[in-house]
Amino acid sequence: MTTKYRIEAPVRSFSGESVGVQFTKGTGFVDDSTKEGRAALEYFRRQGYGVAPSDGKTDEERAQEIVTSVVGQREPIPPAVPFDPAQHSVEEVLAHLGEADLEEATRVLDAEAAAKKPRVTITSQREEILAAKAPSAAAETETNGGAGQ
Repeated sequence: MTTKYRIEAPVRSFSGESVGVQFTKGTGFVDDSTKEGRAALEYFRRQGYGVAPSDGKTDEERAQEIVTSVVGQREPIPPAVPFDPAQHSVEEVLAHLGEADLEEATRVLDAEAAAKKPRVTITSQREEILAAKAPSAAAETETNGGAGQ
């Protein structure tokens, strides 16, 4: 079984080659599968280099794994709470409807109509609001240049 080793040079800034092993910023990797690799390991041990079994990953790869695992452990962002017209004033509901798409406008108007005390100021504008949101109305406005012909 071949084992890969992480070698830490005594001089942490060393980048270059030593006994056939390439170092970058004081770190190199070598495995014991060849005679040369085993000889290099013995040399590094005798010279006081740090020698430890390694998964073969660079510091940058390890840092990326840490970031990825931390991000993966974050709580997911909860879905947005749907707009509830019962929790808002007439003005706020109408402002929301002005910015909403057809699906959202329909949902909010349905919720308002289903309320114990629906507000006529909102429900009386249903057809007008939905007509303004309908794709055919938007296409007609674009085709006629907004002239209403």
